[in-house]
Amino acid sequence: FTQVNDMANKFRQVERRHVYTTPKSFLELLKLYSTLLASKRLDANNAIERLATGLQKLRETAEAVTRIEADLKVSLEEADHKRSVAEGIADVVSKEKAIVEVETAKAQVQAKEVAIIQADVMEKQRTTEEDLAKAEPMVEAAMAALNTLDKKDLGEAKTMAKPPAGVDDVFAATMVLLANVHPNVVVQKNGKVKDKSWDACKKQLLGSIPEYIDYLKGIKTGVDERTIPKMNFKEVHELIDLEHFTPEVIMTKNKAAAGLCSFVVNIVMYYEVVVTVEPKRKALQEANDQ
Repeated sequence: FTQVNDMANKFRQVERRHVYTTPKSFLELLKLYSTLLASKRLDANNAIERLATGLQKLRETAEAVTRIEADLKVSLEEADHKRSVAEGIADVVSKEKAIVEVETAKAQVQAKEVAIIQADVMEKQRTTEEDLAKAEPMVEAAMAALNTLDKKDLGEAKTMAKPPAGVDDVFAATMVLLANVHPNVVVQKNGKVKDKSWDACKKQLLGSIPEYIDYLKGIKTGVDERTIPKMNFKEVHELIDLEHFTPEVIMTKNKAAAGLCSFVVNIVMYYEVVVTVEPKRKALQEANDQ
């Protein structure tokens, strides 16, 4: 500091100008003051903000209390109204209690009757499902037999002037099943096939083999929808009851006829099961309606 003063004196003597110096401690004091001032301002601002937030919360709380009081007043009024309604309902319930007890007794009696009907329904449903389960393999066997048919084999059968014994019976059986179904099958006034001979079969059915197979495949649907005359299945027994009318025997004579034989036998058995199940289905429907 002394050296600085000496240099200031020399500067004044040479330049005729004054040079002033400030002690470092004074500068540090100013810096400290600025720091403290900034700190105090920050504390003051924080305090102001807290105060403002607190006042805002108080205002919001006061508004909330006012709303709650209003809602509580409405709720109390509603509660009084509901209490009055409840008391009225209690009076009605008390008066109708005797009626309810009587109806309950009736319901218990009906419940016993329903339990008996339900048991009967379940038994009928069980027997119906068992019969249908028996029919399913027959349908599968019948359709599988049709799938084994080869148009070429049927075409070869068509060329036979006189088929092996029994083969003509198989084709005749298909004619009987398709009576009043296939438009080419000629029937009498009573609906029976007019001519079941081999020549008639070739002329009426084997003219279009694909069409013939399609009509055979449609017999299952006809059975399900009851569109095939019952007489057809009655008349066909005259043929399928013959001793040689089995797929095994017919296979030794003609492959295509063996497939047709298996189809006829199985589709007739399927029809007979369906006919047996039909009354059970009606009885089951009537029981369910109850």
